[in-house]
Amino acid sequence: MSQAELPKDEELRIAALKSLRILDTGREDAFDDLVSAACTLFQVPIVLISLVDEGRQWFKASIGVEACETPREHSICSHAILSDDVLVIPDTTLDARTRDNPLVTGDMGIRFYRGCPEPC
Repeated sequence: MSQAELPKDEELRIAALKSLRILDTGREDAFDDLVSAACTLFQVPIVLISLVDEGRQWFKASIGVEACETPREHSICSHAILSDDVLVIPDTTLDARTRDNPLVTGDMGIRFYRGCPEPC
């Protein structure tokens, strides 16, 4: 994700995220319960609660993924935080923003994406 694509309030968003002191914290039942419920409700193999800082997307809770973070330039969530609404990509292999992404082309094989710029 190039610097030109970042919104003007990106520094404020990052500062707000850091003020929460949630990055790199341990597992919490409430977050684990949310990803479990979403996995069941939407019948999908991967569900993440991701937080995006300057250089990475970090997973506060996850199902179906062993990694705890990915580089921001690989983050599909970076596109969601730039949106004003829920971002839905029905087929990541066909979308110009994601078709060459290692999370799509690699072992994770992400095919569908739905993300919110903030809690939905």
